Amino acid sequence: MSTIPEPIASSLSAINQKSSSTFIAPFHSDAIFIDEGRTFKGLPSIKSWFEHALVSHNASIKIQNTTIQGDRTTVHVIMDGDFVEEYGITEPFPLYFSFLLKDDKIYHLLITPWNSSKPFMDAVYLDKENENDPISAIKIAPRPQQEVPEGWVRVKMQAVGLNYHDIFTARGQGMHRLTFPLILGCEGAGILENGTEVLLYPCMGSPDFKGDETLDPKRNVFSELTNGTLAEYVNAPRRNVIIRPKGMGVETAAVLGVAWLTAYRMLVTKSGLKAGQTMLVQGSSGGVTTALIQLGAAAGMRVWCTGRTAAKRELGLKLGAERAFEAGAELPEKVDAVFDASGEVTWEHSMNSVKTGGTIVTCGGHSGKTVPVNISRVFVEQINIRGSYLGNLQEFQDLIAFVVAKSIKPHIGLVVPMEQADVGFQKMLSGETEGKIVVRL
Repeated sequence: MSTIPEPIASSLSAINQKSSSTFIAPFHSDAIFIDEGRTFKGLPSIKSWFEHALVSHNASIKIQNTTIQGDRTTVHVIMDGDFVEEYGITEPFPLYFSFLLKDDKIYHLLITPWNSSKPFMDAVYLDKENENDPISAIKIAPRPQQEVPEGWVRVKMQAVGLNYHDIFTARGQGMHRLTFPLILGCEGAGILENGTEVLLYPCMGSPDFKGDETLDPKRNVFSELTNGTLAEYVNAPRRNVIIRPKGMGVETAAVLGVAWLTAYRMLVTKSGLKAGQTMLVQGSSGGVTTALIQLGAAAGMRVWCTGRTAAKRELGLKLGAERAFEAGAELPEKVDAVFDASGEVTWEHSMNSVKTGGTIVTCGGHSGKTVPVNISRVFVEQINIRGSYLGNLQEFQDLIAFVVAKSIKPHIGLVVPMEQADVGFQKMLSGETEGKIVVRL
């Protein structure tokens, strides 16, 4: 076992002494301390943590071993105390204290239940769900790097698009049973170890399934059965890693996988529309709706859209819509196809806006998943109602080619660093989006 540097030994001994002043004495005045995904900065906040998290729970430690790698010292301890009632933790339990020193002072401390002497990375993740307050469940802190399975590759992420799917995951909702902790993020762009620039196709499934991947009963995307893309590194099946076209920006590449692929499949595969026909997009500021407007305009459709505010309608016009209407407003004429990503709030208007023989394509239920349907109108007027989920690999490759050929630049309304990913999610939840939100890493 390596010798523990004196400032670290002094701080650790203070735990058994239950002395907050002794614990913080070796810390730098601007020290950063991360525990359970929560970040504390400065001596007062670290002292407060010590008194609440350790002293009030009668905590004590037994040092097991120490690992020193460069300027990082990781101490493996067994902690005991009275944690069951508040945290449901069975004592004793292992913890790893990972210290960085500067000028003989502790300027960074990371406490984890996993071995932090092994490679780790910054990530945006959940360790539990919260149906009523999903943003509060999101943590931004280090997570261990995972071994790369056979047939997979490691991608160093550069940019990740946020999606409402992440909000559903934080609420504990999804197609699959979620296992926590779980890194968020369904799409993104990055580079391979050899420097190749890539973007990720999000849909995975059974290797034995033949045909359209989106129909595979075992289909899943990043952040469902495997960790997501909102991390410094992500492991991905080799077939899901697509070489980025030369000249395509990293932020454009980062947003094509979910909202844009969904919009492409809705428009090209599901709607049956031809150039010159009229389409209505229910909304004008979300990820899918802005993609539909831009793709529809590029494909030669007459694009109409709705928006709850003048600013949202103006955005729709800016992105290529010919006309923009208030939400729920009666249209001057019925349209060939309606694209509905909202659900309950917009459904009646969608039904009233489509012409006889027309099509409604739905891909979401953010405003509610149960909608009334006048079945006699459906069969008498031969209205086609089509569900759409993501897109298959061929459609993803076709989308990429279409975006390049038409020189489309997806509208990105907000770019934030990883440490502000929760801000991006909050804007999405509050409906304050203007196109896609991207996290840069």
